[in-house]
Amino acid sequence: MAFNSIFPFKSLSFGGIITIIFLFNLIPSNSIAQIPKNQEIKGTTGGNNNSGDCGYIGNQPSHIINLSQQVYSLNIVVETNQGKPTLLVVGPGNNDRFCILGEASPGKYPKMGGVWAAGKYLIYVGDIQGNQNPFTLKITTQ
Repeated sequence: MAFNSIFPFKSLSFGGIITIIFLFNLIPSNSIAQIPKNQEIKGTTGGNNNSGDCGYIGNQPSHIINLSQQVYSLNIVVETNQGKPTLLVVGPGNNDRFCILGEASPGKYPKMGGVWAAGKYLIYVGDIQGNQNPFTLKITTQ
């Protein structure tokens, strides 16, 4: 393989580098994908809808995450002191569905983390038996 095909800018002059930097600064900041900041969302577990394998959930998601680009380290955890909490993540594709069952004790909370593809995620915090208990949904990036 030729050197030029690996490093196409090897002969770029200093002025050319300044031009590239200048042009990059003209890109509007809102067109660059934003990664969600660390968040804590409070709510109530459970609901009237039987999700099947992930307990009872509410009519609406507890939270929605929209990612305009892939995120390499996104973690969500449900903390609660009561019940049998569940975490249901739907998305980003139409058939993508992840269910995590947990307990109401540290180290056993339902959580999901890792690399997340770009797209829309519906986050439901449920309860195996449909009980309604206070929870905190923590979303962190590293």
